[in-house]
Amino acid sequence: MNILFIGIGEMGFGMAKNILAKNGSITIWNRTREKEHVNILINMGAQFASCLKDAVSNSDFICLNLSNDTAVLSVCNDIIPFIKKNSSIIDFSTISPDTAVKMCSLFAEAQAFYMDCPVSGGSQGALSGTLTIMAGGDMNIFETAKPLLEMCGTNIQYMGPSGLGQKAKLINQLLTWVNQAVVCEAMLLAEKSGINLSSLYTALSTSWGRSWMLERSVEKYIIPNKFEAPSGLELMVKDFNLITDMADNIGCEIPISRKAKEIYDQAMKEGLAKKDPSVIITVMRENLKRSADNEK
Repeated sequence: MNILFIGIGEMGFGMAKNILAKNGSITIWNRTREKEHVNILINMGAQFASCLKDAVSNSDFICLNLSNDTAVLSVCNDIIPFIKKNSSIIDFSTISPDTAVKMCSLFAEAQAFYMDCPVSGGSQGALSGTLTIMAGGDMNIFETAKPLLEMCGTNIQYMGPSGLGQKAKLINQLLTWVNQAVVCEAMLLAEKSGINLSSLYTALSTSWGRSWMLERSVEKYIIPNKFEAPSGLELMVKDFNLITDMADNIGCEIPISRKAKEIYDQAMKEGLAKKDPSVIITVMRENLKRSADNEK
């Protein structure tokens, strides 16, 4: 397969690396050419597209992994004039369902196919090729693209027409980040109760309170109180904004999610955009301290 991968960030790097290993070849492109991930892939045998126009016109599959709707719209508008007839665009980005539907229509006019295929599993899942992939678009194109998707993931689900892959991903994000907020609140309550967090974590790891967010954040970030991470709070808040937009568009009330979002929005305002999302526990601590001071 002639595969072009656009967007070599933390997630794109792992996916492109697996495609290169399993397909035997890959062409990559990134707006920033001098980047560590790009150089590693080139040293492994990937070809960097010196001319994006030629790379697009020669590709059967074009994979996107970009940060937001604006980036996806910009790149797609750049490549549509050069797209090869019957080629497939596999968009691994997390974007608005409405944008995905728009992209599907635009590529259809160019006689190409677009599928929204957002992923879950983090950078480690991308590196190990074990991502969950939620696909929206034409069922026949999904079947055609499945060998490529299987190079990146192990749980690959067809969700329905264009946009439904993104909607499924946003449901996942709602579950993920509301749970992260509850984990941070629980750890704060434990701290204030005098409970040793390491002992508590060990107990919870085999209890009904166990969750993936508990496992990913307590030992790595919350206990050491260090929140440096490859993917920051700002991307999560971007997804949370998409969730609330989606709920508004279909008239579904999500009061618990909106309440959880408040603490993430506060963390953004306090300059924590580049930190791991579990950094909200520090905001909770400060809010608690301010509340106690006000009561004095």
